[in-house]
Amino acid sequence: MDIVTVLERACERHAERPALSRDETTVSYGTLGQRVPEVAGTLATLGVRPGSTVGICSPDSIEAWLAVFAAWRLGALPALIDARTPDDRLGYFVGDMDPAVVVSDEENRPRLAEILGIDAAPLAEVAAGGAASAPRNHDEASPLFLSYTSGTTGDPKGVVLTSGPVTLGTACIAERLRYRTDDVLVATTPVASSFQLVASAMPALHTGAHVVLAAGHSPREVWEDIAAQRGTVLIAYPLTLADVVGLATGLAPDTAPEHSLRLALSGGSPLAPRIKRDYRDHLGVPLAESYGQSELGGFMVLGTPGDETAPEGFAGRPLPDRLAYVADADNRELSAGAVGEVVVAEGFFGEYRNKPEAYARTTAGGVLHTGDVGVASAQGHIKVMGRVQEADAARCRGGFLREVEDAAYDHPAVRHASVVVDAGERVRCFVELAEPGTVGAEEIAEHLRARVPASLVPAGVHVLATFPRTFSGKADRLSLAGLHGA
Repeated sequence: MDIVTVLERACERHAERPALSRDETTVSYGTLGQRVPEVAGTLATLGVRPGSTVGICSPDSIEAWLAVFAAWRLGALPALIDARTPDDRLGYFVGDMDPAVVVSDEENRPRLAEILGIDAAPLAEVAAGGAASAPRNHDEASPLFLSYTSGTTGDPKGVVLTSGPVTLGTACIAERLRYRTDDVLVATTPVASSFQLVASAMPALHTGAHVVLAAGHSPREVWEDIAAQRGTVLIAYPLTLADVVGLATGLAPDTAPEHSLRLALSGGSPLAPRIKRDYRDHLGVPLAESYGQSELGGFMVLGTPGDETAPEGFAGRPLPDRLAYVADADNRELSAGAVGEVVVAEGFFGEYRNKPEAYARTTAGGVLHTGDVGVASAQGHIKVMGRVQEADAARCRGGFLREVEDAAYDHPAVRHASVVVDAGERVRCFVELAEPGTVGAEEIAEHLRARVPASLVPAGVHVLATFPRTFSGKADRLSLAGLHGA
Protein backbone atom coordinates (compact mmCIF):
# COMPACT_ATOMS: atom_id res chain seq x y z
CA MET A 1 0.00 0.00 0.00
CA ASP A 2 1.39 3.43 -0.97
CA ILE A 3 -0.13 6.89 -0.69
CA VAL A 4 0.05 7.83 -4.38
CA THR A 5 -2.10 4.82 -5.26
CA VAL A 6 -4.55 5.89 -2.55
CA LEU A 7 -4.55 9.48 -3.87
CA GLU A 8 -5.17 8.39 -7.46
CA ARG A 9 -8.01 6.11 -6.36
CA ALA A 10 -9.63 8.92 -4.35
CA CYS A 11 -9.41 11.32 -7.30
CA GLU A 12 -11.05 8.77 -9.60
CA ARG A 13 -13.78 7.62 -7.21
CA HIS A 14 -14.70 11.00 -5.72
CA ALA A 15 -13.96 13.35 -8.62
CA GLU A 16 -16.94 15.62 -7.97
CA ARG A 17 -16.48 15.87 -4.21
CA PRO A 18 -14.54 18.68 -2.48
CA ALA A 19 -11.07 17.62 -1.36
CA LEU A 20 -9.44 20.71 0.19
CA SER A 21 -10.73 24.11 1.29
CA ARG A 22 -9.01 27.19 2.66
CA ASP A 23 -11.10 30.29 3.34
CA GLU A 24 -13.16 30.91 0.18
CA THR A 25 -11.28 28.48 -2.09
CA THR A 26 -12.14 24.81 -2.61
CA VAL A 27 -10.66 22.23 -4.98
CA SER A 28 -12.29 18.92 -5.84
CA TYR A 29 -10.72 15.50 -5.97
CA GLY A 30 -11.09 15.63 -9.74
CA THR A 31 -9.07 18.86 -9.84
CA LEU A 32 -6.39 17.27 -7.66
CA GLY A 33 -6.22 14.35 -10.07
CA GLN A 34 -5.58 16.76 -12.94
CA ARG A 35 -3.22 19.21 -11.26
CA VAL A 36 -0.95 16.97 -9.18
CA PRO A 37 0.76 15.37 -12.23
CA GLU A 38 1.20 18.84 -13.75
CA VAL A 39 2.69 20.29 -10.55
CA ALA A 40 4.99 17.27 -10.44
CA GLY A 41 6.04 18.14 -13.99
CA THR A 42 6.88 21.68 -12.89
CA LEU A 43 8.93 20.39 -9.94
CA ALA A 44 10.77 18.04 -12.29
CA THR A 45 11.77 20.98 -14.51
CA LEU A 46 13.21 22.65 -11.39
CA GLY A 47 15.48 19.65 -10.84
CA VAL A 48 13.47 17.47 -8.46
CA ARG A 49 14.30 13.78 -8.89
CA PRO A 50 13.40 10.58 -7.02
CA GLY A 51 14.97 10.85 -3.57
CA SER A 52 15.35 14.65 -3.74
CA THR A 53 14.26 16.75 -0.79
CA VAL A 54 11.79 19.52 -1.62
CA GLY A 55 11.59 22.37 0.89
CA ILE A 56 8.09 23.88 1.08
CA CYS A 57 7.63 27.11 3.03
CA SER A 58 4.07 28.35 3.36
CA PRO A 59 1.31 28.88 5.89
CA ASP A 60 -1.61 26.50 5.56
CA SER A 61 -2.64 26.54 1.91
CA ILE A 62 -4.05 24.34 -0.81
CA GLU A 63 -0.95 25.16 -2.86
CA ALA A 64 1.32 23.70 -0.17
CA TRP A 65 -0.57 20.41 -0.22
CA LEU A 66 -0.47 20.33 -4.03
CA ALA A 67 3.32 20.62 -3.79
CA VAL A 68 3.42 17.80 -1.21
CA PHE A 69 1.27 15.51 -3.38
CA ALA A 70 3.41 16.34 -6.43
CA ALA A 71 6.63 15.56 -4.57
CA TRP A 72 5.15 12.19 -3.61
CA ARG A 73 4.38 11.45 -7.25
CA LEU A 74 8.02 12.07 -8.18
CA GLY A 75 9.35 9.87 -5.38
CA ALA A 76 10.78 12.97 -3.67
CA LEU A 77 10.73 13.87 0.03
CA PRO A 78 8.62 16.91 1.02
CA ALA A 79 10.14 18.87 3.90
CA LEU A 80 7.79 21.47 5.37
CA ILE A 81 9.49 24.66 6.56
CA ASP A 82 7.04 26.12 9.05
CA ALA A 83 6.37 29.68 7.93
CA ARG A 84 6.31 30.80 11.58
CA THR A 85 9.83 29.56 12.31
CA PRO A 86 11.80 32.42 13.92
CA ASP A 87 14.51 33.95 11.76
CA ASP A 88 17.28 32.66 14.04
CA ARG A 89 16.07 29.04 13.62
CA LEU A 90 15.50 29.01 9.86
CA GLY A 91 19.13 28.21 9.14
CA TYR A 92 19.11 25.12 11.36
CA PHE A 93 16.02 23.59 9.79
CA VAL A 94 16.86 24.35 6.16
CA GLY A 95 20.47 23.30 6.68
CA ASP A 96 19.39 20.00 8.17
CA MET A 97 16.89 19.40 5.36
CA ASP A 98 19.44 20.22 2.62
CA PRO A 99 16.72 20.61 -0.03
CA ALA A 100 17.47 20.32 -3.73
CA VAL A 101 14.68 22.82 -4.42
CA VAL A 102 12.76 25.24 -2.19
CA VAL A 103 9.31 26.58 -3.05
CA SER A 104 7.73 29.33 -0.98
CA ASP A 105 4.75 31.64 -0.72
CA GLU A 106 5.39 35.28 -1.61
CA GLU A 107 5.51 36.48 2.00
CA ASN A 108 8.43 34.21 2.91
CA ARG A 109 10.46 34.34 -0.30
CA PRO A 110 12.22 37.63 0.66
CA ARG A 111 12.96 36.25 4.14
CA LEU A 112 14.53 33.08 2.73
CA ALA A 113 16.60 35.18 0.32
CA GLU A 114 17.78 37.67 2.94
CA ILE A 115 18.58 35.22 5.74
CA LEU A 116 19.75 32.15 3.80
CA GLY A 117 20.45 33.40 0.28
CA ILE A 118 17.85 31.01 -1.16
CA ASP A 119 16.03 31.98 -4.35
CA ALA A 120 12.87 30.00 -3.69
CA ALA A 121 10.54 29.16 -6.54
CA PRO A 122 7.15 30.93 -6.19
CA LEU A 123 4.71 28.41 -4.73
CA ALA A 124 1.71 29.93 -6.51
CA GLU A 125 3.38 29.49 -9.89
CA VAL A 126 4.54 25.95 -9.12
CA ALA A 127 1.08 24.92 -7.90
CA ALA A 128 -0.76 26.51 -10.83
CA GLY A 129 -0.21 23.45 -12.99
CA GLY A 130 -0.09 23.61 -16.77
CA ALA A 131 3.21 21.79 -17.25
CA ALA A 132 3.47 18.42 -18.95
CA SER A 133 2.38 15.70 -16.55
CA ALA A 134 5.17 13.80 -14.84
CA PRO A 135 4.90 10.02 -14.58
CA ARG A 136 4.55 8.56 -11.10
CA ASN A 137 7.69 7.18 -9.48
CA HIS A 138 6.45 6.14 -6.05
CA ASP A 139 6.07 2.88 -4.15
CA GLU A 140 5.86 1.66 -0.55
CA ALA A 141 9.56 2.35 0.06
CA SER A 142 9.42 5.92 -1.26
CA PRO A 143 10.05 8.85 1.09
CA LEU A 144 6.88 10.49 2.37
CA PHE A 145 7.53 13.30 4.84
CA LEU A 146 10.36 14.94 6.76
CA SER A 147 8.87 15.69 10.17
CA TYR A 148 10.71 17.41 13.03
CA THR A 149 10.47 16.59 16.71
CA SER A 150 9.68 19.38 19.16
CA GLY A 151 13.27 19.64 20.37
CA THR A 152 12.53 19.52 24.10
CA THR A 153 15.77 17.59 24.74
CA GLY A 154 18.03 19.40 22.26
CA ASP A 155 17.90 20.43 18.62
CA PRO A 156 14.79 19.13 16.83
CA LYS A 157 15.48 15.89 15.00
CA GLY A 158 14.31 15.31 11.44
CA VAL A 159 12.27 12.13 11.13
CA VAL A 160 12.24 10.55 7.68
CA LEU A 161 8.94 8.75 7.12
CA THR A 162 8.27 6.33 4.27
CA SER A 163 5.10 5.69 2.32
CA GLY A 164 4.16 2.11 3.16
CA PRO A 165 4.00 2.20 6.97
CA VAL A 166 2.34 5.63 7.14
CA THR A 167 -0.22 4.76 4.47
CA LEU A 168 -1.18 1.64 6.45
CA GLY A 169 -1.14 3.58 9.72
CA THR A 170 -3.45 6.29 8.43
CA ALA A 171 -5.84 3.67 7.04
CA CYS A 172 -6.05 2.28 10.59
CA ILE A 173 -6.68 5.79 11.95
CA ALA A 174 -9.48 6.41 9.47
CA GLU A 175 -11.08 3.10 10.43
CA ARG A 176 -10.75 3.65 14.21
CA LEU A 177 -12.35 7.10 13.92
CA ARG A 178 -14.96 5.86 11.43
CA TYR A 179 -14.17 8.54 8.88
CA ARG A 180 -16.68 8.59 6.02
CA THR A 181 -16.85 9.97 2.51
CA ASP A 182 -19.31 12.64 3.65
CA ASP A 183 -17.10 13.79 6.54
CA VAL A 184 -15.73 17.33 6.63
CA LEU A 185 -12.51 17.45 8.68
CA VAL A 186 -11.79 20.90 10.13
CA ALA A 187 -8.00 20.78 10.63
CA THR A 188 -6.65 23.57 12.86
CA THR A 189 -3.02 22.40 13.15
CA PRO A 190 -0.32 23.73 10.77
CA VAL A 191 0.53 22.09 7.47
CA ALA A 192 4.10 21.55 8.71
CA SER A 193 2.80 19.39 11.55
CA SER A 194 2.88 15.62 11.13
CA PHE A 195 -0.34 15.65 13.18
CA GLN A 196 -2.21 17.29 10.30
CA LEU A 197 -0.70 14.76 7.91
CA VAL A 198 -1.81 11.69 9.86
CA ALA A 199 -5.03 12.99 11.45
CA SER A 200 -6.62 14.65 8.43
CA ALA A 201 -4.77 14.83 5.10
CA MET A 202 -3.92 11.16 4.60
CA PRO A 203 -6.97 9.61 6.33
CA ALA A 204 -9.15 11.82 4.12
CA LEU A 205 -7.58 10.31 1.02
CA HIS A 206 -8.50 6.82 2.24
CA THR A 207 -12.16 7.76 2.55
CA GLY A 208 -12.74 10.64 0.13
CA ALA A 209 -13.43 13.05 2.99
CA HIS A 210 -13.19 16.85 2.68
CA VAL A 211 -10.41 18.68 4.61
CA VAL A 212 -10.92 22.30 5.65
CA LEU A 213 -7.57 23.99 6.38
CA ALA A 214 -8.17 26.17 9.44
CA ALA A 215 -4.73 26.63 11.00
CA GLY A 216 -4.23 30.12 12.40
CA HIS A 217 -7.94 30.81 12.70
CA SER A 218 -9.31 32.18 15.97
CA PRO A 219 -11.80 30.05 17.95
CA ARG A 220 -14.65 32.17 16.59
CA GLU A 221 -13.35 31.72 13.04
CA VAL A 222 -13.14 27.96 13.61
CA TRP A 223 -16.83 28.00 14.54
CA GLU A 224 -17.45 29.96 11.32
CA ASP A 225 -15.54 27.30 9.36
CA ILE A 226 -17.65 24.58 10.97
CA ALA A 227 -20.85 26.43 10.11
CA ALA A 228 -19.88 27.38 6.55
CA GLN A 229 -18.56 23.95 5.56
CA ARG A 230 -20.87 21.84 7.73
CA GLY A 231 -17.83 20.43 9.51
CA THR A 232 -18.26 17.01 11.11
CA VAL A 233 -14.85 16.40 12.74
CA LEU A 234 -12.79 19.03 14.59
CA ILE A 235 -9.05 18.27 14.74
CA ALA A 236 -6.91 20.36 17.10
CA TYR A 237 -4.33 20.53 19.86
CA PRO A 238 -5.69 20.68 23.44
CA LEU A 239 -5.34 24.47 23.84
CA THR A 240 -7.35 25.12 20.69
CA LEU A 241 -9.95 22.53 21.68
CA ALA A 242 -10.39 24.27 25.03
CA ASP A 243 -10.72 27.65 23.30
CA VAL A 244 -13.31 26.39 20.82
CA VAL A 245 -15.52 24.66 23.38
CA GLY A 246 -14.98 27.64 25.67
CA LEU A 247 -17.32 29.66 23.47
CA ALA A 248 -20.07 27.20 24.42
CA THR A 249 -19.02 26.46 28.02
CA GLY A 250 -21.23 28.03 30.64
CA LEU A 251 -24.38 27.31 28.71
CA ALA A 252 -26.79 24.66 29.92
CA PRO A 253 -26.52 21.45 27.88
CA ASP A 254 -29.96 22.03 26.34
CA THR A 255 -28.87 25.45 25.05
CA ALA A 256 -25.63 24.32 23.42
CA PRO A 257 -25.00 25.93 20.01
CA GLU A 258 -26.34 24.16 16.95
CA HIS A 259 -23.57 22.53 14.97
CA SER A 260 -22.83 19.67 12.58
CA LEU A 261 -19.95 18.07 14.51
CA ARG A 262 -20.07 14.38 15.29
CA LEU A 263 -16.52 14.05 16.68
CA ALA A 264 -13.50 16.00 17.92
CA LEU A 265 -9.92 14.71 17.88
CA SER A 266 -7.04 15.81 20.10
CA GLY A 267 -3.31 15.26 19.67
CA GLY A 268 0.12 16.73 20.30
CA SER A 269 0.05 16.51 24.10
CA PRO A 270 -1.99 14.83 26.86
CA LEU A 271 -5.59 15.96 27.15
CA ALA A 272 -7.15 17.01 30.46
CA PRO A 273 -10.28 14.94 31.23
CA ARG A 274 -12.22 18.16 31.86
CA ILE A 275 -11.94 19.13 28.19
CA LYS A 276 -13.40 15.77 27.16
CA ARG A 277 -16.29 16.31 29.53
CA ASP A 278 -16.90 19.80 28.12
CA TYR A 279 -17.30 18.43 24.60
CA ARG A 280 -19.68 15.77 25.84
CA ASP A 281 -21.74 18.06 28.07
CA HIS A 282 -21.83 21.27 26.03
CA LEU A 283 -21.60 20.03 22.44
CA GLY A 284 -22.87 16.48 22.74
CA VAL A 285 -19.93 14.96 20.82
CA PRO A 286 -17.16 12.56 21.87
CA LEU A 287 -13.61 13.89 22.02
CA ALA A 288 -11.17 11.16 20.97
CA GLU A 289 -7.59 11.48 22.21
CA SER A 290 -4.61 10.40 20.12
CA TYR A 291 -1.12 9.62 21.31
CA GLY A 292 1.63 9.61 18.74
CA GLN A 293 5.05 10.98 17.93
CA SER A 294 6.85 12.37 14.91
CA GLU A 295 8.81 9.10 14.81
CA LEU A 296 5.65 7.14 13.99
CA GLY A 297 3.91 8.98 11.20
CA GLY A 298 0.72 7.90 12.89
CA PHE A 299 -0.61 7.11 16.34
CA MET A 300 0.36 4.30 18.67
CA VAL A 301 -2.76 4.84 20.79
CA LEU A 302 -6.12 6.25 19.74
CA GLY A 303 -9.47 6.58 21.45
CA THR A 304 -12.55 5.00 19.94
CA PRO A 305 -15.57 7.31 19.62
CA GLY A 306 -18.20 6.24 22.11
CA ASP A 307 -15.89 3.90 24.08
CA GLU A 308 -17.27 4.04 27.61
CA THR A 309 -14.76 1.50 28.99
CA ALA A 310 -11.77 3.87 28.96
CA PRO A 311 -10.85 5.07 32.47
CA GLU A 312 -10.68 8.85 32.86
CA GLY A 313 -7.41 10.28 31.62
CA PHE A 314 -6.52 7.29 29.43
CA ALA A 315 -6.04 8.09 25.74
CA GLY A 316 -7.25 4.85 24.18
CA ARG A 317 -6.02 1.48 22.96
CA PRO A 318 -3.04 0.75 20.68
CA LEU A 319 -3.70 0.64 16.94
CA PRO A 320 -3.20 -2.68 15.14
CA ASP A 321 -0.29 -1.50 12.99
CA ARG A 322 1.70 -0.10 15.95
CA LEU A 323 2.10 -2.54 18.84
CA ALA A 324 2.54 -0.19 21.82
CA TYR A 325 2.88 -1.32 25.40
CA VAL A 326 4.21 -0.24 28.80
CA ALA A 327 7.61 -1.83 29.38
CA ASP A 328 10.29 -2.37 32.00
CA ALA A 329 13.97 -1.53 31.52
CA ASP A 330 14.42 -4.73 29.45
CA ASN A 331 11.53 -3.89 27.09
CA ARG A 332 9.27 -6.55 28.63
CA GLU A 333 5.59 -5.72 28.97
CA LEU A 334 4.46 -4.77 32.46
CA SER A 335 1.22 -5.76 34.12
CA ALA A 336 -1.79 -3.46 34.02
CA GLY A 337 -1.41 -0.66 36.56
CA ALA A 338 2.40 -0.78 36.61
CA VAL A 339 4.26 2.37 35.55
CA GLY A 340 6.96 2.13 32.88
CA GLU A 341 8.12 3.51 29.56
CA VAL A 342 5.78 3.31 26.57
CA VAL A 343 7.53 1.51 23.70
CA VAL A 344 6.48 0.55 20.19
CA ALA A 345 7.53 -2.79 18.73
CA GLU A 346 6.93 -2.17 15.01
CA GLY A 347 5.81 0.31 12.37
CA PHE A 348 8.10 3.18 13.36
CA PHE A 349 10.50 5.32 11.35
CA GLY A 350 13.85 4.23 9.92
CA GLU A 351 16.06 7.32 10.12
CA TYR A 352 16.79 10.57 11.93
CA ARG A 353 18.11 13.02 9.38
CA ASN A 354 21.89 13.42 9.93
CA LYS A 355 21.69 11.91 13.44
CA PRO A 356 22.47 8.16 13.33
CA GLU A 357 23.61 8.06 16.96
CA ALA A 358 20.31 9.50 18.15
CA TYR A 359 18.46 6.93 16.05
CA ALA A 360 20.46 4.09 17.61
CA ARG A 361 19.60 5.31 21.12
CA THR A 362 15.92 5.79 20.34
CA THR A 363 15.57 2.30 18.85
CA ALA A 364 17.86 0.38 21.23
CA GLY A 365 16.71 -3.20 21.68
CA GLY A 366 14.67 -3.14 18.48
CA VAL A 367 11.82 -1.03 19.85
CA LEU A 368 10.97 2.65 19.63
CA HIS A 369 11.60 4.25 23.02
CA THR A 370 9.03 7.03 23.24
CA GLY A 371 10.62 8.66 26.29
CA ASP A 372 7.17 8.79 27.87
CA VAL A 373 6.14 7.16 31.14
CA GLY A 374 2.75 5.51 31.03
CA VAL A 375 0.41 2.99 32.56
CA ALA A 376 -2.03 0.52 30.97
CA SER A 377 -5.52 -0.33 32.16
CA ALA A 378 -6.83 -3.89 32.42
CA GLN A 379 -8.77 -3.23 29.20
CA GLY A 380 -5.60 -2.20 27.36
CA HIS A 381 -6.01 1.58 27.37
CA ILE A 382 -2.81 3.59 27.86
CA LYS A 383 -2.33 6.79 29.85
CA VAL A 384 0.75 8.99 29.49
CA MET A 385 1.93 10.32 32.85
CA GLY A 386 4.99 12.34 31.86
CA ARG A 387 8.49 12.09 30.44
CA VAL A 388 11.06 9.50 31.46
CA GLN A 389 13.27 12.31 32.77
CA GLU A 390 10.50 13.16 35.22
CA ALA A 391 10.19 9.65 36.65
CA ASP A 392 12.82 9.94 39.40
CA ALA A 393 11.49 13.31 40.54
CA ALA A 394 7.96 11.90 40.44
CA ARG A 395 8.96 9.11 42.80
CA CYS A 396 10.36 11.70 45.20
CA ARG A 397 7.26 13.89 44.93
CA GLY A 398 4.85 11.00 45.13
CA GLY A 399 3.28 11.69 41.75
CA PHE A 400 3.55 13.22 38.29
CA LEU A 401 2.97 16.83 37.31
CA ARG A 402 0.12 15.74 35.07
CA GLU A 403 -1.96 15.02 38.18
CA VAL A 404 -1.64 18.66 39.22
CA GLU A 405 -2.41 19.91 35.72
CA ASP A 406 -5.55 17.80 35.41
CA ALA A 407 -6.67 19.01 38.86
CA ALA A 408 -6.12 22.65 37.85
CA TYR A 409 -8.29 22.15 34.77
CA ASP A 410 -11.05 20.89 37.05
CA HIS A 411 -11.52 24.38 38.50
CA PRO A 412 -14.49 25.85 36.60
CA ALA A 413 -12.80 29.24 36.12
CA VAL A 414 -9.71 27.79 34.40
CA ARG A 415 -9.47 27.80 30.59
CA HIS A 416 -5.86 26.59 30.28
CA ALA A 417 -3.39 25.10 32.75
CA SER A 418 0.21 23.96 32.62
CA VAL A 419 2.44 22.69 35.41
CA VAL A 420 6.22 22.94 35.07
CA VAL A 421 9.37 22.82 37.17
CA ASP A 422 11.34 26.06 37.36
CA ALA A 423 15.11 26.50 37.43
CA GLY A 424 15.09 25.98 41.18
CA GLU A 425 13.31 22.61 40.85
CA ARG A 426 10.09 24.03 42.28
CA VAL A 427 6.70 23.03 40.90
CA ARG A 428 4.72 25.93 39.46
CA CYS A 429 1.20 26.01 38.07
CA PHE A 430 0.23 28.53 35.39
CA VAL A 431 -3.37 29.14 34.43
CA GLU A 432 -5.36 31.31 32.06
CA LEU A 433 -8.90 32.06 33.14
CA ALA A 434 -12.01 31.72 31.00
CA GLU A 435 -13.09 35.15 32.25
CA PRO A 436 -10.25 37.42 33.44
CA GLY A 437 -10.45 38.55 37.05
CA THR A 438 -13.05 36.05 38.20
CA VAL A 439 -10.74 34.29 40.69
CA GLY A 440 -7.28 34.83 42.12
CA ALA A 441 -4.22 32.62 42.40
CA GLU A 442 -4.97 31.75 46.03
CA GLU A 443 -8.35 30.24 45.16
CA ILE A 444 -6.72 28.04 42.51
CA ALA A 445 -4.01 27.08 45.02
CA GLU A 446 -6.64 26.12 47.61
CA HIS A 447 -8.44 24.07 44.97
CA LEU A 448 -5.21 22.17 44.27
CA ARG A 449 -4.37 21.62 47.94
CA ALA A 450 -7.71 19.85 48.34
CA ARG A 451 -7.07 17.53 45.37
CA VAL A 452 -3.41 16.55 45.11
CA PRO A 453 -0.94 15.08 47.62
CA ALA A 454 0.87 17.64 49.76
CA SER A 455 4.14 16.70 48.06
CA LEU A 456 2.70 17.81 44.71
CA VAL A 457 1.22 21.15 45.79
CA PRO A 458 2.88 23.84 43.64
CA ALA A 459 5.25 26.36 45.18
CA GLY A 460 3.29 28.99 43.29
CA VAL A 461 0.15 29.42 41.22
CA HIS A 462 0.34 32.14 38.58
CA VAL A 463 -2.60 33.59 36.67
CA LEU A 464 -1.64 34.74 33.16
CA ALA A 465 -3.58 37.08 30.92
CA THR A 466 -2.60 35.00 27.87
CA PHE A 467 -1.03 31.56 27.73
CA PRO A 468 2.28 31.43 25.81
CA ARG A 469 2.20 29.04 22.87
CA THR A 470 4.77 27.58 20.52
CA PHE A 471 4.50 28.58 16.89
CA SER A 472 2.75 25.24 16.26
CA GLY A 473 0.04 26.08 18.82
CA LYS A 474 1.01 23.98 21.83
CA ALA A 475 1.64 25.24 25.36
CA ASP A 476 5.15 26.75 25.49
CA ARG A 477 6.36 24.95 28.60
CA LEU A 478 9.95 26.15 28.22
CA SER A 479 8.81 29.77 28.34
CA LEU A 480 6.59 29.05 31.32
CA ALA A 481 9.43 27.39 33.21
CA GLY A 482 11.56 30.49 32.67
CA LEU A 483 8.98 32.96 33.98
CA HIS A 484 10.12 32.36 37.57
CA GLY A 485 13.80 31.69 38.15
CA ALA A 486 15.61 30.00 40.98
